[in-house]
Amino acid sequence: MCESGSRNRRVLDYIGNVPAQTALPLRQRLQPHVPDIVVALVIVAVTAIICLPGISRFTGVSLYDEMTHVDYAYKIAYEGRVPRAIEPLSDAVLAEWACRPTLWNPTDELCTLAESGQATPGEFPADGVNYNGFHPPLYYALTGLGARALIAMTSPVSDLSLVVAMRVMSVLWLSAGLLAFYGTMRMWLGRRSLSLAVTLALATTPAIASFGVQVNPDAAAILAGTAAVYLAHRIFRGRPSFRATAILTFLVASTKLLAVVGIFAVVTVALLRGLRKDDRQLTWIAPFGGAVLGTALSHLISELLTLLAGPPTQGNPIIGLSTEHLVGPFTRPLVDTLGINADLVSMYWLPSELDSTLWAMIARVTGLLLIAAVGILLVAHPGSDPRFNLALSTLAGALSVPILIQIRQLIANGQYFDGVAARYAITIVPLAFACAGIVLAQRRWGPAAAWVFSGLTAAIALGSTTGVLTL
Repeated sequence: MCESGSRNRRVLDYIGNVPAQTALPLRQRLQPHVPDIVVALVIVAVTAIICLPGISRFTGVSLYDEMTHVDYAYKIAYEGRVPRAIEPLSDAVLAEWACRPTLWNPTDELCTLAESGQATPGEFPADGVNYNGFHPPLYYALTGLGARALIAMTSPVSDLSLVVAMRVMSVLWLSAGLLAFYGTMRMWLGRRSLSLAVTLALATTPAIASFGVQVNPDAAAILAGTAAVYLAHRIFRGRPSFRATAILTFLVASTKLLAVVGIFAVVTVALLRGLRKDDRQLTWIAPFGGAVLGTALSHLISELLTLLAGPPTQGNPIIGLSTEHLVGPFTRPLVDTLGINADLVSMYWLPSELDSTLWAMIARVTGLLLIAAVGILLVAHPGSDPRFNLALSTLAGALSVPILIQIRQLIANGQYFDGVAARYAITIVPLAFACAGIVLAQRRWGPAAAWVFSGLTAAIALGSTTGVLTL
């Protein structure tokens, strides 16, 4: 008993002599993160400097169904409801559209009618109908509510229009995706400087920057593609996770269902690896199951919300505008479809006042370099290497997107698209840039080359959106 008491006293004496742990000052705690904070500010600044002048100068409407996306976000933010799959555009959106100069609306006559509430949907393209109400609501809810808050905050000093506010939200979506991409590239490359250069090259590619000047759920595509790059790092480096895959896939699918294609490319490659003789077979298959679960749950919720919104008010006015009936063998459409996404970034749309010949040329060069990077990783590394599997996922995703779209169209309408826009595979672009970053990391001259190229593309992008190169 005495021995036990003596031992306790010694312990207490020791504890009493240990100096109390004090919390480090905030500056010391933040110091290791200062370089990455600076990098984050650079990424956001570059994105804003390129996109905001474009938003200011672009007074028209994007060809990518922009006003239907504006309408969806408006109805959530201002009317508190999810729209039907097909229904007329709201009066506020029609007024915005009527007052933006376009080829079909060169005068102010329709704008005057719309502002007085006398314009009818039939006076607008596609009968003034929102035919995109079938999309999941997450992107639109955040965009609409964010735009409404932005308008309220700036109202004392600026009369910000609905479309401009939502386009600013696109800049935020794009910035968030680029920040996430930089963080993921740090995981793959470890080098801060090279990761930043690759991120800036991605940001200044016209196929990517274009979604920072328009309202479209593809503004969230860089986040979706980065989720695929992150999962590729986890899975192919031996840390596959059912839960992480399910959560990320659910969030990605909730912005746009097709955005999950990058994740499915990664988990399918992992699945094929798991089906081989492997002691950890179930571990490799788990991410595929997580992706299926996340997608199914998101789609179920989206369909339920659309069902609760009510049946479509009319038929889809754009059916048959971009499609043809399949006559004869399917070989020609198949060949055309496979050739579409050979280059992911040179096929894009920008208004003439924001595009330039130099930007289009650098986009073609970028596309060729990305193809080369994927090919190098496939040839230079064995099938068990994470870098090989990343490149294989990129290739599989790029080839599968147009095929899946054509199959869906054939099943739904017995028709196929003359051409599937490369933007449908935009979530694959971060995977391709990740491949390029890995190739550059393996070369002594890689970081210098990455900075020269990203600096060139940034200068051309800025010159294009500010109008210097489009005069």
